[in-house]
Amino acid sequence: MLYYFCWTRSSSTSSSSLIRILFVLLAVLGLDIPPTLGWLSPSSSCSSLSSPRVGIGTGTTSTTSSSTTTSLIPITMSSIGSPNDTADDSVRVLGVCGGIGSGKSTACKLLVSSCNCLVHIDADSVAHSVYAPGSQAVRDVVANFGRSEIAVGGDDGDGDDDDRPLEIDRKKLGAIVFADRSKMAELEAIVWPHVRVALRKKIDRSKEEWKQNKNENGDDSASASRRPVVVLEAAVLLDAGWENMVDGVWAVTVPRKDALQRLIETRGLTSEEATKRIDAQKSCRGIGNLSEEVENGVVTGVVVNDGSLEDLKQTLEKSLDDPSFWKQR
Repeated sequence: MLYYFCWTRSSSTSSSSLIRILFVLLAVLGLDIPPTLGWLSPSSSCSSLSSPRVGIGTGTTSTTSSSTTTSLIPITMSSIGSPNDTADDSVRVLGVCGGIGSGKSTACKLLVSSCNCLVHIDADSVAHSVYAPGSQAVRDVVANFGRSEIAVGGDDGDGDDDDRPLEIDRKKLGAIVFADRSKMAELEAIVWPHVRVALRKKIDRSKEEWKQNKNENGDDSASASRRPVVVLEAAVLLDAGWENMVDGVWAVTVPRKDALQRLIETRGLTSEEATKRIDAQKSCRGIGNLSEEVENGVVTGVVVNDGSLEDLKQTLEKSLDDPSFWKQR
């Protein structure tokens, strides 16, 4: 965890330096800082979040213009980030989102297979595991939507013996939530916290495995200068509020015509079906409002996937080493 503040080296410590040290200690202890004194200037390497670089599919990286003025930030725990989610300075977590047909899954796989990232964690797969029969998430969903409406198995109190664990009938649940957006929101509010916990466990496990391997075998990474990276793929990364779990948020984009073609060719969809699926994501954060998320500094990098696999690989390599593609702490 890094705290940025101005420091002037001299033979005797100045009073302003002592004040800065005091404020950092207060922030670490979680104590309030007087509002008239609690603003410190960050070091030149920690300026306000600028617009992210945009990695072009041809392997080049173009720089968006941004001001270089230094902003003032309060030294508080909230401004630094959640200590529980991003306190590990050794391994970085990269969140990857993007619309259907954008190639985000391909990008995530390339990050591991060709760019030496540690592991690819797929939030969709984790979400499926959360629905395991008898799990707490299943019990919570059934309690909200009603046993008779969506559940099978378990003890329903009718006196009949049923040794099967409580399970959700996905077809029945799907019919409810896809017909009513408010019901879908209810389901997401129940399930997403369970998915977050499961993702956190997988991320922590990946970090621990890397540390153990490093202690036993030394650092055998291809690039000693690059910190190890865990890749988290989640289309709903921003909608679910998981951005504080990661050290960078990349959005993979593709021209609409290319996305349509991919869905038709790889998933066997008709043009009409593919169009509906793409349009259905217009309300998703980081997809329908990408420019807004970029401007607000939530999305730290945009990867334009409009070339070959080799183009994409080169773009990802450059993006990993570009500081502007990561949160500035």
